[in-house]
Amino acid sequence: MNKTNNKIKKLKKELDTLIQHKYVPLNPTCLVCGQPTSEMHHYIQKTQSTYLRWDKRNLIPLCKKCHCLHHIGGDPRIHQEIIRNKGHEWADELERDRRIISKSTLSNLQEVKEDKQGGA
Repeated sequence: MNKTNNKIKKLKKELDTLIQHKYVPLNPTCLVCGQPTSEMHHYIQKTQSTYLRWDKRNLIPLCKKCHCLHHIGGDPRIHQEIIRNKGHEWADELERDRRIISKSTLSNLQEVKEDKQGGA
């Protein structure tokens, strides 16, 4: 792996951590059950959309239990409850936006990092 790819990989990891630290305190309760939020879940998986990976619209506050039920248990009720709370228009918008191509270049990732450090 060359230096640029290593930098990109490191920057993606930094951004993933940054959004967790930034958005968990702003969203104190699990959208599904109301317990304290432990992490921001990606409604559209990180691997399925670079464009939505750090978009706050795609981040759902979940407690550890609900997050595990979804990822480990494959419980479809988690996403059903998210859609019930967020709405079908929201889900449809994310489904449309997941098709937007966004390259993971160093410059693009730096822009995202600057945005997340400063703005919403």
